[in-house]
Amino acid sequence: MNQADIDRRLGLLIRGPQPAADDAFADRVVSAVLVDRSFRQARKRAWHRATLDCAGAVTVGATFFFLSQTEHASVAGTISLQGPAMAGLIMLVLWVLVALPASAGDRSGRHRT
Repeated sequence: MNQADIDRRLGLLIRGPQPAADDAFADRVVSAVLVDRSFRQARKRAWHRATLDCAGAVTVGATFFFLSQTEHASVAGTISLQGPAMAGLIMLVLWVLVALPASAGDRSGRHRT
């Protein structure tokens, strides 16, 4: 008996049968990939919506601020009801009425296609 023959015999004794393919494991991996993909898409939509909401809030706030600066200062330091700042305040209220329900609708679990 030579070394190659001993190695071959030992290899046959040590080597066990090949395990069968685990279909359940493959299904779990595919499911995990699909869940990860849906989380990634939801996170991307959430960041996009948050960015748009923040940009809108900054725009409306800056508009209200600049409109309040165009009015002449009053004695009491109040904002006139007929001035441009009041128009900015009305724009802010209208924006809140439109933007917040739209944001709340996205959180309800319904997806836009």
